[in-house]
Amino acid sequence: MTAFLWRGDGDDVGCGVVQRFHRHTLPSRTGEDPAVEFCRRLTDLDVDFLLLQEVWTRSLLRFIGARLPSMRHVAWKPGLAGQPAGGLAVFSRRPLRAPTYTSFASARPGDGNLAFRGKSAVSCRMQGILAVRTADGELLLGNTQLTANHDGDWSQGNRHYGIHRQQVGIVRRAMRAHTAPLSVLGGDFNIASSSPLYPFIVDGWHDPFARTDQPTYRAEFLPAGRPAHRIDYLLVSGQPVASADLILAEPVELANGTSFLSDHLALRIRAGQ
Repeated sequence: MTAFLWRGDGDDVGCGVVQRFHRHTLPSRTGEDPAVEFCRRLTDLDVDFLLLQEVWTRSLLRFIGARLPSMRHVAWKPGLAGQPAGGLAVFSRRPLRAPTYTSFASARPGDGNLAFRGKSAVSCRMQGILAVRTADGELLLGNTQLTANHDGDWSQGNRHYGIHRQQVGIVRRAMRAHTAPLSVLGGDFNIASSSPLYPFIVDGWHDPFARTDQPTYRAEFLPAGRPAHRIDYLLVSGQPVASADLILAEPVELANGTSFLSDHLALRIRAGQ
């Protein structure tokens, strides 16, 4: 599951985080599920908005909501089975307008063998982009997750290139359908910043992490010898970014030893005048 968080103080609007965690079956050292620990850490950050990915069931949505009582405004769209469409949800301290969800189902995988194209088509039907504005209309949040690329190759000749380009195009069109003084687009794009698709992703957006270009996927979870890449983005349009950093990076004590709650690092921004 991937999470995005924002914190606003005064005229500041925004503080963003991206974080994916593994819901281990083993309890933590304190006897709690690691998902409980994850929610506790999110609560300690005292954020205004929380965008979640890979929330594939209503029960998980309720589980999270019960542990984030200060974020009582929730935006999501039901899928065919009643689950959050695309596994996407937004929790907020502030009232939200009705969200929109755009599926990637119109994307057509054209590369790779038959098995790959079939798997990609299923992924496109399951994933998409959730967009929602705050009730005052001042902030537009976009939350998305693209098809995973496990090849470690983001060149134009890779079999994922065509499907990723179509998905990025859908994300861009979905965000252009809304307007707000401040827009934030976050997600696990599964596209490395070294990819020829990166300029297409950030066109019209400010990427506050471009200068450092630090990998957001942990090398510990990759095959030996494979380099880590920056594949998560938190993009801003409309207002300057006051700060940007990586957080929630420390390991935690679990029943089977020290581990990470996530295979991704977390991105945080503060944007505002």
